[in-house]
Amino acid sequence: MATKKESAPEAQPPPATLRQPAGSKPAVFLIDTMAFIFRAYHAMARQRPMSTRSGVPTAATFVFVNMINKLRQDYSPQYLAAVYDVSGPTFRDDQAAAVTTVKKFDIKTQQFEEIAYHGYKANRAEMPEDLVQQLPYIQRALEAYRIPIVSQQRFEADDIIGTLARQAAAQDHPVWVVSSDKDMMQLVNDRVWILNPPKDNLICDPAKVEELLGVPPRQVIDVMALRGDAVDNVPGAPGIGDKGSVDIIQRFGTVEAALDHADEVERKSYRESLLGHRDQVLWSKQLVTIDCNAPIQMDLESMRSQPPDYEVCQKLFSELEFTSLLKSVLPTAAEQSESDAGEYAELKSTEQLTALLKKAQKSFLAIAFETESTGSARKAEEEAEESEDTPAPAITGDLFVAAETAAEASKIGLSVEVNHGYQLVLAGAFGKKIQAALEDESLEKAIHDWKAALRHDGGAGVKIAGVKHDVSLYSYLLDPTASNHLLENLAVRRFNRQLSGSLAQAADFTLRLTAKLRKEVDDGGLLKLYEEIDLPLVPVLARMEEAGVRIDTDLLENISSRLGRECAQRTKKIHELAGTEFNINSPKQLADVLFYKLALPQPVKSGKGKTMSTAVDVLEQLADK
Repeated sequence: MATKKESAPEAQPPPATLRQPAGSKPAVFLIDTMAFIFRAYHAMARQRPMSTRSGVPTAATFVFVNMINKLRQDYSPQYLAAVYDVSGPTFRDDQAAAVTTVKKFDIKTQQFEEIAYHGYKANRAEMPEDLVQQLPYIQRALEAYRIPIVSQQRFEADDIIGTLARQAAAQDHPVWVVSSDKDMMQLVNDRVWILNPPKDNLICDPAKVEELLGVPPRQVIDVMALRGDAVDNVPGAPGIGDKGSVDIIQRFGTVEAALDHADEVERKSYRESLLGHRDQVLWSKQLVTIDCNAPIQMDLESMRSQPPDYEVCQKLFSELEFTSLLKSVLPTAAEQSESDAGEYAELKSTEQLTALLKKAQKSFLAIAFETESTGSARKAEEEAEESEDTPAPAITGDLFVAAETAAEASKIGLSVEVNHGYQLVLAGAFGKKIQAALEDESLEKAIHDWKAALRHDGGAGVKIAGVKHDVSLYSYLLDPTASNHLLENLAVRRFNRQLSGSLAQAADFTLRLTAKLRKEVDDGGLLKLYEEIDLPLVPVLARMEEAGVRIDTDLLENISSRLGRECAQRTKKIHELAGTEFNINSPKQLADVLFYKLALPQPVKSGKGKTMSTAVDVLEQLADK
């Protein structure tokens, strides 16, 4: 099989915000890999699930690979590495091991209370099993893209990134830390910046860090030491939260200075927290400080960007059934056509057509029709694909319109053996002869999406008979959760081939897919279902779709009016109960009425922008009140 030419990606100038200081060396990009992976996992958790036909979950892997592709496409990094956390205890676990209890502040009692301490990051939930299954595939994807994986026992990825960033900057290489983790903001300086792709490629330089956190990068550690970190189980200063930690550090500059001048703090709870928990705060600062002197040496040459290993990518993406990604690493249709030369031909005489149809009597005839488009249904299927792809030319749908002249005629593709497809114009004798063949019940046929062909016959009155094989039905039976069953995508998924859009090739691959998928359907015990239910239903469904459903518009209008009146009455009742008029559809206004004006019990969780939540489960709990 032809493969893409393996040449280094052409370096593109980065966006203005990423242009490097004059005279500096090429930038080094360090990926906070696990942060990327978790981001990918949770991004898809809110959408449709993805898995292979065998049940292997793939959503996080798919999003992660697309994130890597976008990073490479947007910035063409010359040096790139994926930094990983490794399993096992770290030096922070050793620091935390000696601590058995910590203090926390109880908001209700306004008292400090002692609680058991279970260790650094003890509050973190186990990694979801469906994400654990995907980690080996993500690592294989990095290897396929020739991106080195960097890690070090007993150190976290943050420490490795901090150490490599320091070493690269010392060699006059600007550094981009690719991460969404706020902890990384302590690393930012005039040569180290943060790039957050999921946030529209947000750039964090020193000014941006101060805008987001309220303090410059050199004070990020101090703010984090005071506020603590519930996820990593860093206790911090009990009772001092996000705002308080910023106010204190803005005033005193460092944690140590704040502790030394704690008696000057006006707010009682803050003052008592600092005065009574000095050791806990200083120890928290140690936990949140990234170690930029980990025992690892940067190997810049191994981090030099290389083109992907396309053969490895093809194997991985085929295994994971990533159609859109597989298309991106397959040879183009033009490149493949070089190897297809001589496989397809044009039928130019009725004698040739007669010979072809005679040969088809011994097996079956695979057919494909020229179309303009199958319309909105096909567009919806394209949009449901895993990512935005340029759709291939349509190759099934509207049937030909019978014509007496070649100028008015449509075309058809035919195939009776693998690798040999034929294309002809349906005009004159051709049109009559092929029409007779299409309507011949005794001539067994294979087609992709018979229902579409039946529904879009162009009014010519030509009905296909003798259809025994519908490639789209075979595909659906084998993989009912696939986003679509378009012929061009089946060719990619099953044969690693991009179709050019020619009818002869479409007919050829209809034949190839028929042989392959029918055997799988038979092996899976689905052949009886196909032959007795699915295939016979196709003409019925086509007629139903053609007829449509009659709608009683007057009745629907009456229902709409009635519901509108009911909504107006309920809105008036709500305003009476609340004692004021407000926008019921505004979560903020609704929260103000429920939790401040009516003083109902406030929810624990927050809504968007840290406002009080008015989600369905919250309102259901308030229903009896």
